[in-house]
Amino acid sequence: MCNEGTPGTPRVVIRFYDHNSPNDYKSVEGLTFKEVNQENAYRRITGDSTALPMDLSKNFTRYAVIISSTESVTIADTLQFNHGDRSDAYSRRACGFSAEYRLMNPPITVIGSPTWYIRSTILLDSIRNEEQAHLAIYH
Repeated sequence: MCNEGTPGTPRVVIRFYDHNSPNDYKSVEGLTFKEVNQENAYRRITGDSTALPMDLSKNFTRYAVIISSTESVTIADTLQFNHGDRSDAYSRRACGFSAEYRLMNPPITVIGSPTWYIRSTILLDSIRNEEQAHLAIYH
């Protein structure tokens, strides 16, 4: 068995920024990321950052970004996170391997017309740990 502190495959760490003031963080309230084609893969976010797991069996992972307003109107963007160059790093016999991968350019492709998402910038393309933000999303 692995110790609780043993790192697994890292998630993509995202910081949210104000598109009108690109150096300022901009929190989100009650934003939900749902991995497309996964029934129970919901992540409700409040704050200026989050970490999302990627589907390493493909070179992309799609998330529906759902915003529910008080008027019961649901707004959603579908964002495709583009990643590749996967390599597996051996941890130890009891824990096996963890994947390391890269964000590709462009890091995000919007499926359909965006409503919430404005743009993104790669902050750190190599996904090896969750100690730093990898991606900036401006909204």
